[in-house]
Amino acid sequence: MTVFISGRVTGEPYDQVKEKFIKAEFILKRKGYTVVNPVRIVPPTATQEHAMKLCITNLAGACDTIYMLRDWEQSEGATLEHKIAKACGLRIMYEDLC
Repeated sequence: MTVFISGRVTGEPYDQVKEKFIKAEFILKRKGYTVVNPVRIVPPTATQEHAMKLCITNLAGACDTIYMLRDWEQSEGATLEHKIAKACGLRIMYEDLC
């Protein structure tokens, strides 16, 4: 099972973003999942538009599950990723429930 991590990025210090995404990746890998982590595929200097293209392409093309971090509802991008995951029939996991 390949899991895409989704959560708030814009408006947060990059170090904090990287830390929470790496922590989620560690937890998911420990549970046996293959993980697609946006902080590993999106350059820190990417525009919002370029970041979303990379994320949506990977989410819809390579993953069967999305893992929503606690803050996902505070993010337009993560909310869009959630809608895309639903529309594509992907399994949705929530950090609060795992």
